Amino acid sequence: MNTLNDSEFEKLLNESVKTHGHLCPGQVLGVRMSLFGLGHIGIEDPRGRDRKNLLVFVEMDRCATDAIRSVTGCSLGKRTMKFLDYGKMAATFMNLSTGMAVRVVAREDAREKAKSSFPEIADKYTAQLHAYKIMQDKDLFDHMAVDVVLKPEDMPGRPLQRVQCSICGEYVQDMREIDSGGKILCRPCAHGGYYNADPFLSKSVVQKSHSGFEIRSKLWIESEGEPVFGKGRMMLLKAIDRYGSINQAAQEISISYRKAWSYIKAMEKRLGMKLVHTRAGGKHGGGACLSDDARSFLEKYEALDNGMIEMVDERFDIIFGRDRHV
Repeated sequence: MNTLNDSEFEKLLNESVKTHGHLCPGQVLGVRMSLFGLGHIGIEDPRGRDRKNLLVFVEMDRCATDAIRSVTGCSLGKRTMKFLDYGKMAATFMNLSTGMAVRVVAREDAREKAKSSFPEIADKYTAQLHAYKIMQDKDLFDHMAVDVVLKPEDMPGRPLQRVQCSICGEYVQDMREIDSGGKILCRPCAHGGYYNADPFLSKSVVQKSHSGFEIRSKLWIESEGEPVFGKGRMMLLKAIDRYGSINQAAQEISISYRKAWSYIKAMEKRLGMKLVHTRAGGKHGGGACLSDDARSFLEKYEALDNGMIEMVDERFDIIFGRDRHV
């Protein structure tokens, strides 16, 4: 185990504060969590001789993550820190040379124990800050040995490949693309992203012009400014139709089952029609299938999309000329 005297611990805490900008209970907890996790996997010098042997998975975008970065030297840019948006005060520390990994979780009852340790301090956060420095590890954390399966594309180093999304034209590296019916798509184009692009600037590849240039356009349907239907949702419905399962369809386009359901419910509400019928599990298992309304809507959307492609191609030829340079 990693054991430090008070001065060494305070030095690590001060370095963490430089990274984070201020001292808070999360910083103390993150430093303690790092030391605890590193000790369990046999990493003694994470920023020195052991720096190439360490990988950290953090499950929260909170103060403790900055402390873990400061103590371990791991970061997203170096690809030695992996962020998983679980919303849990937890992190997994992995020794790449031995394969040992430990997941450390902050105990919820540590908050109350911190308060009772310093009853004279009215502010609970100040009490936590002081208590987390002196509480025993067993009172701060639960931990478990875990197996972590690493893919080659998740390892530190140069990207293994870069491919172009067939809709937006942007490049995707580290094998984060989606193969949808033979088409290479980035994740935002496949199932929606955190941003809504300006429709006048957002580009989708439709086809190549005769001059070698690519004509781009993008089609989606909105209602009162909210997206109702587009290619990502179309692929979700088609995957449900293909697999007879919402869960398998969600896996196909790399979204969660819960997110797939949210898309379906939002579409049904805005379109005013039932799109997916489900049946409960049992002797023959559960499943899902598209409604007749959904199949009809898909046909109309695809007809509209194909019509737009034809119109864009025709107008391009008229305006620029089939054999002339753009």
